[in-house]
Amino acid sequence: MKKKPIYVEVDIFAPIEEAWTYTQNPKLHEQWDLRFTSITYIEKKSVEEPQRFTYETKVMPGVVVRGWGESKGEHQKKDGTKTSSLHFGTPQKISPIAEGRGYWQYLPHDRGLTFLTQYDYDVRYGKLGKLLDAMFRPIMGWATALSFDVLKRWLEKGESPASQYRRFFLTIFISILFCIVWVYHGLVPKIIVQHPTEVVLVENILEKDLQSELGPSGYRVELSRVGLGPSEINSEPSGTEGGPSEFRSRSSETEGESSKIKLNLSKTMAKPNEDALSWNNANKIVIWIGIAEILFGLCWLLPRGKRLLFGAQIIVFPFLTIGALLADITIATAPFNPVTFNLALWVLSIIGFIISKDMPSARRCIRKREETT
Repeated sequence: MKKKPIYVEVDIFAPIEEAWTYTQNPKLHEQWDLRFTSITYIEKKSVEEPQRFTYETKVMPGVVVRGWGESKGEHQKKDGTKTSSLHFGTPQKISPIAEGRGYWQYLPHDRGLTFLTQYDYDVRYGKLGKLLDAMFRPIMGWATALSFDVLKRWLEKGESPASQYRRFFLTIFISILFCIVWVYHGLVPKIIVQHPTEVVLVENILEKDLQSELGPSGYRVELSRVGLGPSEINSEPSGTEGGPSEFRSRSSETEGESSKIKLNLSKTMAKPNEDALSWNNANKIVIWIGIAEILFGLCWLLPRGKRLLFGAQIIVFPFLTIGALLADITIATAPFNPVTFNLALWVLSIIGFIISKDMPSARRCIRKREETT
């Protein structure tokens, strides 16, 4: 399948001359373009020769890709449209890009301009390079679109590219952290290992719910269940030695012992039913809670809705903390306990909610050229 060139287009509500300056000045260009860390112009010997430059891109600490480029020419049409063509490349083998060509175009309109680019490049390493480019090319397209939106916001709202990228990548890092936290706590202690503390907390909640249904005594056992009805306790046995007074005394003692027996039997027979309910349900509930936490954690990997997730956690974390304390107040004294852990995540959620407002996004750009007939 033939590879498609990278195309990005965005409307900018700013004067075309200002956009030209921010894109053609190397010191301004390197601030908003995520693809370049630094751009250095080489002094021209004559006005007619193309503008040559060198660039650097820091891929990661200790890994820098260096390349060359030149503006092949620029021209302006009668309607005010400006175009700047580009030829670029790098001799470094670490880069999948060998050499490429493209252009920038500035189309003026009533409210500003449409800024667009289209470029393509040749890759190294033959078929292997083409296979790697199937993953690398979408990243380049995304980086170009994100950079264009950063430029748009810089020209329209005045927010510096450094501030925009700082907020953007901090939001990404925090989102990845929350994804790991939720998935780990849903998978490991609740499904794979099922830590006793997780089960005990659920059991405590179930026991409290059960006791609230059974009343203050905590047991629902009738006299008929132990086989000691009132008629059996108060009836006078035939053939008892002694007079009526002796019988009433023994009957009183028997009644007292029967009451103790009834109480003991009630507790003995009620407790297994209560424990069975807790044990049978707690494990299943813990597993379902774990599944819900995993699904919520995976939501952090979605490209949209970060601010909504931050807001949900701001509301949820206090309730989770209170619920854990009500189930077992002693967990507050343990090292790295849920109280301090949830507090840290709650504060981090507030920070994420603030910085994720109105972030730059590649989705605001058009990524496909309209077909002309």
